[in-house]
Amino acid sequence: MSATYNAAAVGMFDGVHRGHRDIMHTILSEAEALGGHPVVLTFAGHPLSVLRPSDAPCLLTTPAEKETLIRDFMPTADVRLLDFKAMHGVQAREFLLRLRDGLDVRTMVMGYDNRFGCDGPREREAYDRLGRELGVRVVHVEPRTVDGTTASSSEIRRLLLAGRVDIAADMLGRLYGVSGTVGHGRELGRTIGFPTANLVPDALKLVPAGGVYAARATVEGLGTWPAMVNIGRRPTVESSGSAPVTIEAHLIGADADMYGRRMTLAFVSRLRDERAFPSLDALCRQLEADRRNTLITLDNGNNNLR
Repeated sequence: MSATYNAAAVGMFDGVHRGHRDIMHTILSEAEALGGHPVVLTFAGHPLSVLRPSDAPCLLTTPAEKETLIRDFMPTADVRLLDFKAMHGVQAREFLLRLRDGLDVRTMVMGYDNRFGCDGPREREAYDRLGRELGVRVVHVEPRTVDGTTASSSEIRRLLLAGRVDIAADMLGRLYGVSGTVGHGRELGRTIGFPTANLVPDALKLVPAGGVYAARATVEGLGTWPAMVNIGRRPTVESSGSAPVTIEAHLIGADADMYGRRMTLAFVSRLRDERAFPSLDALCRQLEADRRNTLITLDNGNNNLR
């Protein structure tokens, strides 16, 4: 019986976007050719949280979300969440040896800007030479471009922080979602005919730029509704400019107790900036328009991404 070997990749995989999926597709093909299994090694936290904590970005995917997305795409994969602190001092040669001897890896798949090892070089040729020395084939995957722009986690973060959730969705291949627990707010929305579910997002999760969005809200155990979402400091009702940023979702057509439940907001499009209104009546008129625009956007927009 002939030996079987595995194909692997290592990286942050934050967002599990279309470029990452090209890498995973290559891992699957290479593993099939070897008669073995696909292996994905990723990190629970961003490496910068160890190297330069002040520069560490918020995450597009929590560790649990990332693992779920990878497994959805690669059900047979061996997915391992690594502690970057434990890998921090490991050189590229030693790391590849561990994969070869510990996980039977004979093909290493690398993205266009991928590096591994504390001494990891930037040049492709250096990894190719190292692979030849150790008997591990190195396969490079070209970058994925979307409308002329390279898909990357940093670019998707930039888009989200600019409110461009629609373009970010094109790069992700699905709507960007923020999950968390429904908490208690001031409940002012209920008194003016727009009750909201206040989302307390998961720690370290990137929240899109402030403004009003059309979204889809899924509440664990209850269902999914069209949602008008406000991210911001509620300047019409908050006198302090230092009020905390809140995420308030008006679930259109919902009538259920949601406190304490998990909720995910999948953002489709940004409708407008958040702004202060001269009165609650003026705010209500705008909210009525926002609700109509939300339904129109969800009915007509390209929001069938998952």
